[in-house]
Amino acid sequence: MDVVKETAMDVELEKSTVNDNLVINDNSNVTVIIEELDENAINSMDMDINEFVEAKALQVQEVKDVPNYTSSPSCSSNKDIMDAEDQDMSLTADEEEQLTKQFLNGELTFSEYSSRMDQDIDVETIENDNSRKNIEVDPVIVQKTAEQKSIDQQRTCKTSNVRQRKKRRILPPVLQGLMGEANLRYAKGEVELAAKICAEIIRQQVPTAPQPYQTLAMIYENDHPEKSLQCSLVAAHLSPKDADQWIRLANISLESNDIKQAITCFSKAIQASPKDISLYEIRAQLQEQNGDKKAYLRGYTRLIHQLEADDGEHILKYAKILAKHYMQENNNTQALEAMETIFVKCPDFITLEEVNIMTELLIALKQFNRCLDILVKYTDIQVRYKNKKAEQEEITNSIMSEEEEKLNNLKRKATTSIKDQNIDEIESCDVPDNVVVDLKAKFLITLIELGYIQIADELLPKFYTHENPEISGDLFLDLAEALMDKKEFQRALVLLDPLVESSNFSLAAVWLRHAECWVGCNDMDKAIKSYEIVRKLSPQHLGARIALAKLYKEAEHYDKAIEVLYQDPESDTLDSDVIYQRMILLYKVGKYEQYLSSGMLLLSRHCVNIRRRSELSSLARSTVRQRLESLKHARLEAGDTLEDEYAPIFAANTKLSEKTEFQLFLQMCKLAYKLKNYGFLQRICFTALTTHRFKKRNSHIVFLCLISCIHNEDSFHGYNIVREIVRVCQRSNSWNLLNIIIQRAQDSRHSRFIMRLLGREDVFSYLHIIHANNCLVAGTYKYALNGYISLFKVAPNALLALLIGVTQLQMACQKMSVKKNQLIIQALAFFKKYMQLRGKDGKQETYYNMARAFHQIGLFPSAIHFYKLVLEEDPGDLVKQHANLLDLKKEAAFNLHLIYLQSENHLLARMYLENYITI
Repeated sequence: MDVVKETAMDVELEKSTVNDNLVINDNSNVTVIIEELDENAINSMDMDINEFVEAKALQVQEVKDVPNYTSSPSCSSNKDIMDAEDQDMSLTADEEEQLTKQFLNGELTFSEYSSRMDQDIDVETIENDNSRKNIEVDPVIVQKTAEQKSIDQQRTCKTSNVRQRKKRRILPPVLQGLMGEANLRYAKGEVELAAKICAEIIRQQVPTAPQPYQTLAMIYENDHPEKSLQCSLVAAHLSPKDADQWIRLANISLESNDIKQAITCFSKAIQASPKDISLYEIRAQLQEQNGDKKAYLRGYTRLIHQLEADDGEHILKYAKILAKHYMQENNNTQALEAMETIFVKCPDFITLEEVNIMTELLIALKQFNRCLDILVKYTDIQVRYKNKKAEQEEITNSIMSEEEEKLNNLKRKATTSIKDQNIDEIESCDVPDNVVVDLKAKFLITLIELGYIQIADELLPKFYTHENPEISGDLFLDLAEALMDKKEFQRALVLLDPLVESSNFSLAAVWLRHAECWVGCNDMDKAIKSYEIVRKLSPQHLGARIALAKLYKEAEHYDKAIEVLYQDPESDTLDSDVIYQRMILLYKVGKYEQYLSSGMLLLSRHCVNIRRRSELSSLARSTVRQRLESLKHARLEAGDTLEDEYAPIFAANTKLSEKTEFQLFLQMCKLAYKLKNYGFLQRICFTALTTHRFKKRNSHIVFLCLISCIHNEDSFHGYNIVREIVRVCQRSNSWNLLNIIIQRAQDSRHSRFIMRLLGREDVFSYLHIIHANNCLVAGTYKYALNGYISLFKVAPNALLALLIGVTQLQMACQKMSVKKNQLIIQALAFFKKYMQLRGKDGKQETYYNMARAFHQIGLFPSAIHFYKLVLEEDPGDLVKQHANLLDLKKEAAFNLHLIYLQSENHLLARMYLENYITI
């Protein structure tokens, strides 16, 4: 092997014949012995690309003299030891090697590999580390940053003995010779051996050096182009300052249609050459092609921050591109930042076009003082300010005359007072004719927004008399809107009147502002006329329609307001707030059918429309989710879909609260009940069960559904609901509701339900009474009598005594019954017990029931006696208050009339009818 001399490191290689070893000596008193590689020996070895035959290649002998380094707080001495390419990586050598293997095996893309290798290093941040140094420098932030950096350096020094040694990316002299051997073997055509040497250097010695990967890339270039590209990417990543290398790799990636990898390569090239404009342009095109618009804008933002004042043309070009994009996205803050770059870095390139864009952004962001300064600086507009020096001197003199011991404090206050008052006020303005009309308008808007209405009012006549509204109508409208913001409606009308009469700007937006000005002037008739024109020009403008309806409502023209607020469900995108406002008016004027149909339309945006009566059974579930699943399953079985095919479309931005909408739902229920439209009442109540919006009011809606079933005489679905209520809440009201449903039931499902519950109840309960009543109605009197008597023994009361007497009377009236006289005597005894237990408050009721009992068994004299007692008895205060429900005199008189008719005493019968029943 030839002797290799490395002048940079002052290392000399000498060939030695002692033990056939090569000895390398340097000035650091460290002796490194590397075994000499003989060509014949290498050729005779059986090597594999993945398994290199390892010899004791490096032997580091004892270091005799080690220089003594003293660490400073900033650790500056460490930099003298490390190479220039050393980097403080958070990854260990094993982790870097693992990532590299994953990339070469195709487990990671290059973008993922690069980001993981760089971990906390953001490529885009590196591109822009000096991006804004020329725009603004905050000394406080700089000081804090310096202090933080000092603290970080101290922490680094303290932990330097713990952290791993920084990894080299340049081959040491010893391995440079071995790398040269690999290149020589490759040049001679010994490709496999060269690849094995490179693989061994990567695997055992320096895995972060780029040279082995560069040689491997050349080796694989012809036979394995994909593997060659991978090695080239790793080599480029390990030597990132070569921009040309990254550009070449980006072009290769584009040829293989890997846009994402090409973008990463161009980003690395930009990092290496941050002022190459063409790289930014190409990367921006690729990012836009890849659909990453944010990265596209970010790249140009960093470009204009990287460029210096000498590149003013490029700064101007790309800053305006950015401003245009951001303004289209209504991101005025970012657009202003881009335009500020032009005004800071290249003021000599500024034209009226840039001034116009800048002032437009400043006005949009309410920065009117800056806007005024720019207009005065870059145009011929002149502004004169008032002088406040005299006032400041008076303040200072008054302070100096105070007591001497407070002099210092007062001087400080005087200085603060002078600074606070050092705000110049505009005295007058001069706008020459040569100023372009756009900037004239922006200057007037700035004056108006700053509160100088009188000064602007002096300049406005010259503006609207010299300018043509057919051409500059948009500027007229901007000025009018600025005046409207300041409540200057009369002045705004002067600008809007020529616009509404023009041919180019007689648009809905202009007429809308015209109407709003008339509203501000309290001229409602003219405002209504303008709003009607807006409605004609733009029928879909809901804001104008709501405002017009409000004016009609104030004028008590409710029918017109209802007409204005109408929306077509088949063609319009419906606004729920407009529907709600229209419903209020419909209820006010008494158009109840339209009111109810509009209410169902409003609920349909979050409720499921019930298509047929059979679907009600699917809604008798405890939760909304279970109801919707059951309904969906039922519709799928019928071949239908859950959603309606032609359902109306609603706008998402609604202000209608859940509480307001629920109150509206209750009002609809009350109205349907009042109109005795029980079918609609049942429909709307069951519809409300399908929405998640009212899930907190589920129990209330379920109760309304039960009431609707009772009034609509739908015992089948009513029973499904009341059954669940009884299971959850076993109170007297719940049993009463169940009893109401049972009385109207068309089937006997309730019998099985009651029998299942009987075993879980106490001896005396409402359930046992209902069961006995069920037996009584079914004609099984013995079972009913057994139940009543068992309950009466436990807890005697008037109701049970009455029911026992009624049951025994029914048994006595049967044809085949025995001991009828005994049954009648027992029945009358229980009726007597019933009268005793009922007390004085229920005398009228007990007399009537006794009369009915005697009337049933044919004892008419006794029946007449008790009916007359009913007519003579004072019913009490409670009965008088609810006479239509509780007073039994009409019923007693009618039964007396029947008895006298049967005995052919027509005069008495007629008398009772005329005295107690005839109205």
